[in-house]
Amino acid sequence: MSTADNTLTLLEKDVDKAIESVEQFYNEIEANMNSVIEQIQTLITNVSADPNIKVNLRETIKPLAKQYSDKHKELHGSISKIGKTIDKCFQSDFGNVPIFELFDKPEKLKVIYMIICEDLYRQGRMSIAQQLIKETNLNDNELFNVEKEFLEEINLILENLREKNLLPALEWCKRNRNELNKTGSLLEFHLHKMRFVQLLESGNIGQAKAYLSNLRQYSISNGQCEQAVNELMGSLVFAQRDLTKSPYKYLLEPHLWLQLLELFMQQAFQQVGLAQDSPLYVVMKTGFQALPALMSIVNAMQNTQVCHILSKDELPIEIDVGQEHRYHSVFACPILRQQTTDQNPPMKLVCGHVISKDALNKLTLQNKLKCPYCPLDSTNKNGSNDGQNQTNHSVLTPEPKSTPVVGIGLDSCVLPLRHGELFLVQSTDFFYPLVDDPYVMGKIACANVLSDIYAMGVTEVDNMLMLLSTSNKMSEKERDTIMPLMIQGFKDCAEQAGTAIQGGQTVVNPWLIIGGVATSVCKPNEVIIPEHAVIGDVLVLTKPLGIQVAVNAHQWLEKPDRWERIKSVVTVDDVEKAYQRAMKSMARLNKIAASLLHKYDAHACTDVTGFGILGHAQNLAQHQKNEVAFVIHSLPIIAKMTTISKTCNNAFNLLRGTAAETSGGLLIALPYDQAAAYCKEIQEKEGFQAWIIGIVEKGDRTARIVDSPRVIEVPAQDTDGELW
Repeated sequence: MSTADNTLTLLEKDVDKAIESVEQFYNEIEANMNSVIEQIQTLITNVSADPNIKVNLRETIKPLAKQYSDKHKELHGSISKIGKTIDKCFQSDFGNVPIFELFDKPEKLKVIYMIICEDLYRQGRMSIAQQLIKETNLNDNELFNVEKEFLEEINLILENLREKNLLPALEWCKRNRNELNKTGSLLEFHLHKMRFVQLLESGNIGQAKAYLSNLRQYSISNGQCEQAVNELMGSLVFAQRDLTKSPYKYLLEPHLWLQLLELFMQQAFQQVGLAQDSPLYVVMKTGFQALPALMSIVNAMQNTQVCHILSKDELPIEIDVGQEHRYHSVFACPILRQQTTDQNPPMKLVCGHVISKDALNKLTLQNKLKCPYCPLDSTNKNGSNDGQNQTNHSVLTPEPKSTPVVGIGLDSCVLPLRHGELFLVQSTDFFYPLVDDPYVMGKIACANVLSDIYAMGVTEVDNMLMLLSTSNKMSEKERDTIMPLMIQGFKDCAEQAGTAIQGGQTVVNPWLIIGGVATSVCKPNEVIIPEHAVIGDVLVLTKPLGIQVAVNAHQWLEKPDRWERIKSVVTVDDVEKAYQRAMKSMARLNKIAASLLHKYDAHACTDVTGFGILGHAQNLAQHQKNEVAFVIHSLPIIAKMTTISKTCNNAFNLLRGTAAETSGGLLIALPYDQAAAYCKEIQEKEGFQAWIIGIVEKGDRTARIVDSPRVIEVPAQDTDGELW
């Protein structure tokens, strides 16, 4: 955990303690005041009551007053402690970074009040916003009043959606149907879909059948909805038994409501030209991100004769505030040292160098332009008649997006080749044997290497190299028996993947090692750069977890002291089956899963291996362009392995997501309306399940597993004579 996380945890404890003290204080006051009120009412209604009641009442109130006074001091101390913790742990002196002159004019303050009010309205704090409007005289701003009415309505609808009441949202969609249709929105369909699921869940099968008419119209008018409607019709059959145990149980996942909330907010704000995030949120967020860098700049400049870093509304260096908050070009012309604009865009010369349009015009001489970086000349065919230089658009084009390059940090390197628009996708991996069948071990090693390529959406591998190390501790007979089988397993798996082994390296050392290198040369559209996950995506896993536990448990069959720890919860047959399932899973290629990534518009993908499901999810989240977080709520695990892990005091960290996997499945971020179809097609083509295990939400590029994840036993039931 980082220092910042530790500091926030410490602060959170102080806040929780203060809240608990305040709640306890008011509960005690309420109880005591009720008692005093009862005594006063008795005194008022019964004049002939005991004359000592006034004395008793006075004696009751007097210690209470002292008690509340002392308690108030204690509460003040708890609240003051929060401030002291903040002062101690967080830097409050921002030095010369703030420029207070930016806020010294009434019109600028008015803008600040407006964005604060809008943020309050977005959060549903109407009364506070209205009071601020009254105090700051914002009523005369008609544009603000329009936004206010809209935000009041949207907030009311969102409150209803949080309570799972879909009717206000459906009414809003009905009123705004024409505008929604212009943008190709499917919001109304998803609301109707959720209403249909609600009817199924409540057992109103008859109403659900009638409600299908609302959904069939979308199936007819919009091809994107046809498959979803067919799935809902299928769920209707299972709902008459138990939908929670059917293939359509994913329709009941709680996170679908969160996704619906996000979708409604996004679509509603889009209709009136508002961003999903409030201006105050964007400004505060970018400010917090930029502040450390700004303070460093100020400290570096404080002893030099320079003006304030913000004096020209432009910073001396670029500060990265994330891709989602880049609202304009950030290219600076290397000739004029100016940032480009829409009127002065970046232009690429035929030689590949980029300068601004203004620089281009100044460098053009007699219809010719000499690149300032290389000897190549460009001819300006569009010379003007009035003597002014013109831009030759036949040799100059706006700068395109940069070619994506993936180096260290993800599954494979993706590098553009110098010969045409081709990419080299390459990866290497190797490890020690972990199963006792040499042939299967060879297949596992090959499948593991290929998974790194498949994780990039590439399914055609042009060549493989085999890396092999035989142990000098093996006898000649052992070597001649084991090594050919491992090599054959590796070769057979490569052949199954549609590639071949052309080269490699074999050495002798103390350890037995097998691995390889996979290489593919492909076009840009064959590669999925794994960095485009968005809020609302779901996470899909294509193989079950628990490999490390299964392999270790099988080894413990020959270690009585270890077997003694788990024999009370599993049988020998359970362990043998789990081991066979693990071997089959590791040797199975991820090729089919990878081939469907393009079809279902996958936004990001990685394969799950040595760092466990959480480790690889965290690595993938860190490489996303958008500020998202991965939340895993379900863990598909080979049957009985959870029980073994718990019996061993969670020594494998299986439920924490850090148990090592080998040649595991693909972890994919898919659009939420494509995930179910992806899982269904995997089942049809491979005969193996894939699972929706999590969601993508707004965050700081991290990943986590919820406190009590749902464990999915794989398979759910044992069948005699079958592994799965």
